[in-house]
Amino acid sequence: MPYFSRSQQGVLLLLGAALLFLWAWRGYFGLSPAAPPARTLTPVFVEVAGQIPCPGVLVFPQPPTLAAVLAQAGVAAPPEPAATKLPSGTKVEVTGDGQYRLGSMSGPQLMTLGLALDLNTTTALDLEALPGVGPALAQRIVDYRRTHGPFQKIDDLEQVSGIGPKKLAQIKPYVCIDAQKND
Repeated sequence: MPYFSRSQQGVLLLLGAALLFLWAWRGYFGLSPAAPPARTLTPVFVEVAGQIPCPGVLVFPQPPTLAAVLAQAGVAAPPEPAATKLPSGTKVEVTGDGQYRLGSMSGPQLMTLGLALDLNTTTALDLEALPGVGPALAQRIVDYRRTHGPFQKIDDLEQVSGIGPKKLAQIKPYVCIDAQKND
């Protein structure tokens, strides 16, 4: 083992301390400040069907008006199109005489687009798109809703025969309750 004099030990100690200080200082001050969280855009999906030049699912950065949807689908807007904004998952069906009907996309299509099914408005056929839900259970959900009124919260699904905690956990990520439609 080499022998160091007291002065040599002091110099080594100071160098070690200086290196440790520089390493800590670089780690603390060398980092740039955290970037602000990225603003995530949630696209709005609207399906346009019927006798039109460009049928299909259209994507908008924000809820569009009916006039904007019809324009993008290549249809002349009716004389007085509704100025209300269309929510994601809306289906606009254009008839041959230029009239239109508003509805909701099918359950499988909503799930394909990553949109939730509204428990209070979805049909039994659409509910069958949910994982682990067959025709009988889908009909029991609709019957329960018809008998007891709209669901107030998703956990109310456990009141439906055939839905326990495991089934609820399986279904929960794919359903919602739209309070605006229930008022």
